[in-house]
Amino acid sequence: MSLILIALLALAGWGLWSHSIAQRSSAPPKITWGWEYRTEDYIRSKPLVAGGTVYFGCDDNRLYALDAASGQLRWRFETRDNISGTPVLVDSLLIFGSWDGTLYAVDAKRGVLVWRTPLDGWLTAGPIFSQGIIYIGAHDGYLYAVEVATGTVLYRFPSGGAIAGPAQVADGLLYFTSADGFAYALEADSGALRWRFPTRGPLVAGPTVGKGSVYLASTDRHLYALDAATGRRLWAQELDAPLEAAPVLAEGRVFAGTLAGTVVALDAARGTIEWSFSTKGPICATPAAAEGLLFVGSTDDHIYALDTATGHLRWSYRLGSDAGPPTVADNFLYVGSTDRRLYAFRLGG
Repeated sequence: MSLILIALLALAGWGLWSHSIAQRSSAPPKITWGWEYRTEDYIRSKPLVAGGTVYFGCDDNRLYALDAASGQLRWRFETRDNISGTPVLVDSLLIFGSWDGTLYAVDAKRGVLVWRTPLDGWLTAGPIFSQGIIYIGAHDGYLYAVEVATGTVLYRFPSGGAIAGPAQVADGLLYFTSADGFAYALEADSGALRWRFPTRGPLVAGPTVGKGSVYLASTDRHLYALDAATGRRLWAQELDAPLEAAPVLAEGRVFAGTLAGTVVALDAARGTIEWSFSTKGPICATPAAAEGLLFVGSTDDHIYALDTATGHLRWSYRLGSDAGPPTVADNFLYVGSTDRRLYAFRLGG
C-alpha cells in the first residue's frame, strides 16, 4: 500500500474518530426517572396533559386519568374496546373515541359520562376540536363532524377507505387522510370539499399542518408537502421505507420516521434531507419536539432524544417493549408502551 494511501486512510480515520469524540463530548440533557403506572394491556395512545392530569387510552378498554406529577390514579372510564387515539379536552369535557365505534364525552374531573354518540366504524384516531365542533374519522371511511355540546352528528363526509389518523383544522379548513390514498381538505363548517390530493399508497397517518403547508407521510415511501389552500404539491421526498406515523414540524424542519427504523429531518420549505438517525426497529409512533430535542419512540423498545439540529443522540432509555408516541409537557416526558406501562421522566433540573 502506498504511503500516500496510508496517510489518506489515517486522516479519514482521524476525522471519523474526532467527530465521534466531539459528538460524545456534548453534555447530555438532564432527563431523570419520574414514575411508571401499570395497566392491563398495551398503551398505544399519545398522552394528553392538562390541568396537572395526564390522560391516555389503553387496549384494556379504559381511559385513564393520573396525577401528572406522581402517577397516582384519579379515575378511569371503561368502554367496550380498545382506546388508541389521543383524547381532546374541551372546557370540562374530555372527548375520545373507542374501537367500539362510539365517541365519548366524560367529565374531565370525575370521569363521569356526559354523552356518547355511536358511529359506524372503529375509532382508532383521536378527535380534534374547533369552533364548537368535534371532528373524528372512522374505519367506515367517513369523517364525522359532531356538536361538542350535545354529541349530535352535524355532517359526515365519505372517503374511499378507513380513516386511521387524526384530522387537523387550520384557517377554516379541515384536513384528513384516508387509506384510499388521498388527502382531503374540506370547509370545516359545512363539509364541502375544497381539494383532494392523490398519493400512491394508503395513508395511515394523519396530516401535519403548519405555516401554510400540509405534510403527508405515505406508505408509498414518500413525504409530501402541499400548499394548504390549494392542495398543490410543493415537494416530495422519497425515503427508505413506508411511513405510518405523522411527521412533526418544528424549527423550520419536518421530522419523520420510517418502517425501516430511520428518523429523518428535512428542510420544511425545500424537502431536502438534513440528517438521519437509525434505530433498530420500525417507527410507528409520531415523535415530539421540545427544547431542541426530538423524542422518538421505536419498536426496538427504546425512547430516544435526538438533537433537532444535528440528529446526534443525546439520551435514550430502554422500555419493556415497543415505545408509543411521546408527549412533553410541564417539564415531563410521558410515553406509553406495549409493556402495559406509562412512563414519566423529569426534564431539566
